[in-house]
Amino acid sequence: MNPTPERKKSKRSKKAVAGITAGSLAVVLGGVAALDAYDVFPELPGILTTEPAIEVQDVPSPHAQGKDVPAPASALDDSAPVPTAIPDEVDKVLSDAKVKGFGIEIRDGLSDDILYAKNENKPRTPASVTKVLTGSAALLTIGGEKRLSTTTQFDPSTSTVTLQGGGDSLLGAGESQPGAVNGHAGLATLAQQTAESLKSQNVAEVALDLDTSRYSGKDFSPGWERVDIAKGVITPIQPLMIDTGYVGSKDKEWRGRSEHPAKDAFAVFTKELKAAGITVSKDPQPADATDDDAQTGDEAKLTELAEVESATISEIVEYALVHSDNVVAEVLGNEVAIAQGEPGSLEAGPQAVLDALSDTVDLGQTHLEDTSGLSYDNQISPHDLTTILQASVVADDSLSDLIAAMPVGGLTGTLTDRFTKDRNAAGAVHAKTGTLSTVTSLAGGVLDADGRYLVFTLQIDDVDKDKILEARKTVDDIVAALANCGCR
Repeated sequence: MNPTPERKKSKRSKKAVAGITAGSLAVVLGGVAALDAYDVFPELPGILTTEPAIEVQDVPSPHAQGKDVPAPASALDDSAPVPTAIPDEVDKVLSDAKVKGFGIEIRDGLSDDILYAKNENKPRTPASVTKVLTGSAALLTIGGEKRLSTTTQFDPSTSTVTLQGGGDSLLGAGESQPGAVNGHAGLATLAQQTAESLKSQNVAEVALDLDTSRYSGKDFSPGWERVDIAKGVITPIQPLMIDTGYVGSKDKEWRGRSEHPAKDAFAVFTKELKAAGITVSKDPQPADATDDDAQTGDEAKLTELAEVESATISEIVEYALVHSDNVVAEVLGNEVAIAQGEPGSLEAGPQAVLDALSDTVDLGQTHLEDTSGLSYDNQISPHDLTTILQASVVADDSLSDLIAAMPVGGLTGTLTDRFTKDRNAAGAVHAKTGTLSTVTSLAGGVLDADGRYLVFTLQIDDVDKDKILEARKTVDDIVAALANCGCR
């Protein structure tokens, strides 16, 4: 149906200013090897598809390198005309579509006026579009500039070094890489700094311990399938892991993930600490101490030896959205819970995400079982998703980074091979994809041909598996029509 003037607007963020800065929307093409399996390959065999197994195609190759994406914020002003004929354009696409039953909402990015709505209040299975909620909650509650710390602590009474996981799922095995997001903090650097600190205290031999207590409860959701670990879709969610738990050579077309990512990271740290000149023993001698420094029993205190920090939360959110990485999204869900004073757990994460957004969006019937979108039991309506997108356009805090962090049509992430043949849509569509075997979704923003910024959500679920690509084509055709819209 088409919107009417009497239509009640959604609950909006109280913070409203200019919007997304041009700098924040300059996106440079990154690697796509870690893309979410079900966004890149909707036909991937497993619990979400039928047997027999279908051969998986190669990850799409990028079409451009190092190209700055046009910044929608450069045109976010009231002088650009608001399109009035969008219903005609969208209905034209829908009338030709081979798949019916879409939920759609399209709004003006600045005014929040609803330009088109159809089945917009019906909750649907969103697939990886769930990550829009997770990313928004992380930006709002943790803060875009916050970093996650991985530390080592020392107990001189037992000469034990404890490696403490701090939620960084993008640790590198080698030295820290300040210019990277994946590998920004490196375990080799942490081991070297730890060794230097120990040597300054005349400690040459230590025992090692691992602390993963930052996260509690089960580390694998009952709604997920263990077979998806080997397929690279998910891994046990633990507060310490290298490269989101991937195993095997990065040169391979397809990689699985580990069954025990924290244990793997601990083994790498142990190796690097030994390489840095520290003997690791099961029964080391306590460090020497003066009478004044000596502490026994309950008086003994852990001291921090070294620390490495992750990329910023804004950068991690961007990584989760562009790569549609389920592991990073679930870790962010745990961190949102911690930021709100709740346990960092898979049980607490989904509700914590919803609670974090309660001041921005009227949640209606939204329901989350996880924070990545793997669960078919997640339910989100187009109306609620578009409300968050529009709030990000006018936000003056970290939430303004949201749309900028999404994949870019024809250039990055899960949109690398979409909108490539449409000159106006390529490089101008910023959107999060969602794909399961019977679901396709797209939510984001686009600058139309007249310079007006529009936000949109398009969803459909319960699609026959052999028609899912047709459904995706309809979604892309609608968004391309918005990009080309002079629509007055």
